[in-house]
Amino acid sequence: MMFDSLLAHVKLKEELGERYYTLPTKIPLGGVPRIPLKKWRDIYVASVAILEPQDAGMHVFSYFKRGDFPFPKGKISRGSGFFKDFYLKVIYIPAVRVRFYATGELDEVRRLVSKVASLGKERNIGFGFVRKVEVREVDGEWGLVKDGLAMRPIPVVYLKKYEDAVHLPYKPPYWDKRNIVLCAVPFTRVELG
Repeated sequence: MMFDSLLAHVKLKEELGERYYTLPTKIPLGGVPRIPLKKWRDIYVASVAILEPQDAGMHVFSYFKRGDFPFPKGKISRGSGFFKDFYLKVIYIPAVRVRFYATGELDEVRRLVSKVASLGKERNIGFGFVRKVEVREVDGEWGLVKDGLAMRPIPVVYLKKYEDAVHLPYKPPYWDKRNIVLCAVPFTRVELG
């Protein structure tokens, strides 16, 4: 999870209201709404999510997913076709805390983050509820690099040195393939250029 993307999502939902739910899914809107974060070059100074799990392991959760369709009269095949049921297994890591680092307007970030009700996948079946939001100031600017480690994908063209690199999206919208470049992997050693 990317913090700048989370804030952009909340801001866009706030600006568009109900129209948010009818946006095109595969076409970028032509930009990201203004979010209260500092930019370094063309990327926001905001980290990826840092999960603090409640225990060391991952868990597997199994459930049935059924279609919420009005069933026509007569015999319905739920084993195949349009009304098929799915038996799904999801791997999840129950997190006690999710931490992000960012540089920006503290009060506006606090206001936007307080509107986040849940994080992650399968929120519709009860995962990822946010119980408490705490926004506070820290001494350093750790949205890009903390203790020599990349805190988000950073394009290698912006770096003097890097330990590992892969092709990753580096700015919102993260699903847009035009934003994929060779980037330093989060939590690997880097030196900004």
